[in-house]
Order: sequence, then C-alpha cells, then structure tokens
Amino acid sequence: MAISTSTVPIARRRELPAAAALLLTIGGNILVLGIAALAMAGVAVAAVAVFGPGILDAL
Repeated sequence: MAISTSTVPIARRRELPAAAALLLTIGGNILVLGIAALAMAGVAVAAVAVFGPGILDAL
C-alpha cells in the first residue's frame, strides 16, 4: 500500500446503521399513509361541501 503525501483530506464514507435505516423506512411509510389519509379526508369534505346533503341522503 502506497502512502500518500497529499494534504487534501479524503472524505470518509459514512454508512447508515441497519437499525437507523429500518426506522427511517418505517417512519417514511407512516408519513405516506398519514398524507394519504389526510388527502382522502379532504376529498370527502370537499364532496360534502360541493354536493351537500344529496350525498348524505344517498347513504
């Protein structure tokens, strides 16, 4: 192995631990599900606001 005399620092490669990657994955999935639930609730509220009691009568 050759020893370098360069004064330029070489960045160390950082890797995410497996546990942290798993937690980020789970957290991301929960975030996506939460956004989807809010979107569906928003669509329901908008439908009631636009169509009014006709939707409630149909149920």
